[in-house]
Amino acid sequence: MKTASQSATKWATRTSGASQDYATGVATTDKDQAAKAIAAKEIYKQALTASFGLDSYAKGLTKSGKAGWQKGVAEKGAQNYSTGVSTAGAQSKYAENSGKYDTARNAAASLPRGAKGSAANLARVSAVANALRAVKVAK
Repeated sequence: MKTASQSATKWATRTSGASQDYATGVATTDKDQAAKAIAAKEIYKQALTASFGLDSYAKGLTKSGKAGWQKGVAEKGAQNYSTGVSTAGAQSKYAENSGKYDTARNAAASLPRGAKGSAANLARVSAVANALRAVKVAK
């Protein structure tokens, strides 16, 4: 029987060469991943509720900790982040989603400016914050 270390080495070797299989599977599937996930939302809610009862969220974070998070970013997160955000599709998606907030970001344009810390400036901040929230919850 293989040790856990041997199994982990085999897993890493075999799965790292499967990226094209992964991409091909996604490109050629007849299944609608989003529709299936939406259809299963009640099961997802039940699973989340059960995990909250077991405190799984905190236990998982405690197990990994800050060091685990930092290690993951150093080993794979930084390069994956760069790859993901540098595509034309990502930039287009960012512009589209950010554009929904353009009007809200300008909600204070017609309001008077005041001295630093003044009620007038706080009213401007409030106007923008409320406008941004309204756009977000209207989705």
